[in-house]
Amino acid sequence: MAKNFGFPNMGNIVKQAQEMQRKMAQVQENLKNIEISATVGGGAITIKGNCDYEVKDVSISNDLLADSEMLKDLLISAFNEFSNQVKARSEEEMKSVTGGMKIPGF
Repeated sequence: MAKNFGFPNMGNIVKQAQEMQRKMAQVQENLKNIEISATVGGGAITIKGNCDYEVKDVSISNDLLADSEMLKDLLISAFNEFSNQVKARSEEEMKSVTGGMKIPGF
């Protein structure tokens, strides 16, 4: 007989945790298929990628190529916006599994 350490429903708790872990792994896999697009500078720079933080495309207006400082500032802004959007969408997707519970590393 398995010890339940004083918790009569320990088997159910373990099964629920395993199911949540399986669902979280599935959500993480699905994030690779969710596309995110971040645009800054009135459309001067657009970054496209997925919710696995994988950048697929960067579009830069030709007008920016002569101004390296502006280009640098807008690129930083665009990558930060992309990152913020990925984080928000990933958290939204994970809530469907965790019910809003914060789980370290996810």
